[in-house]
Amino acid sequence: MRKHLNKLVFGSQDPEKFKIPRSTSPFEQISNVWNSSHYQDFGIERLVRLFLVSSKVFFPGIYIDFLTRNLPAHSKKIYGEFYVVFKTVMPFVMLHYSLWDHYWLFVFNIYLLIETFLYVFYKIFLPEHNYGKLANRSIILLFFNFFEVIASFGVIYAAGNYLNQPITSWVDALYFSFITGITIGYGDFYPINETGKILVMVQVMSTISFLFLFFNFFAPRAQDITEWNSGNE
Repeated sequence: MRKHLNKLVFGSQDPEKFKIPRSTSPFEQISNVWNSSHYQDFGIERLVRLFLVSSKVFFPGIYIDFLTRNLPAHSKKIYGEFYVVFKTVMPFVMLHYSLWDHYWLFVFNIYLLIETFLYVFYKIFLPEHNYGKLANRSIILLFFNFFEVIASFGVIYAAGNYLNQPITSWVDALYFSFITGITIGYGDFYPINETGKILVMVQVMSTISFLFLFFNFFAPRAQDITEWNSGNE
């Protein structure tokens, strides 16, 4: 059974052909940014990088990386994927079971949402997805992050009185968050106070950040494909 599960998750791969490059530990990343080892930056750009890389110490992701540092690369990344899936599933569970009024769950949801926001900007300003064999995985995880943000904002909207009509079901909360996240807006739900308007603006900003990051992923890959095709003509 274990053999089949390993094959389901890891596949049948040549370990040399599909070897994952060694990832830099979170604490090495902080040292690299502080010492300008990989980035020749200054001013606001440097301060933003230092803030993003240092803020990771306040969230669980960096400690999961640290605790799994001695595992094989594939296993280490699988643990990271489990964490991303957990963060994505949690707000959906809260919505489905109407748990948004549970204070500590709500706070924990906001805490994980902040981590995801910082992670998105981290991926923009400290990119580590230049390896072709990891790019597809990063994009898939980014989709999970996007849906986590949608569901987490749904929890926030459901927990407060920010809209023109009360949210009575998890479908309404998810619906408003989704149409806001993809910047459609049909007018049936809309914010009526300052807090609601600020929340909507923050969520739209998150969508723009995700779009920017998607283009940041695809542009270098498209260039690599073009160069590869040119070299084989």
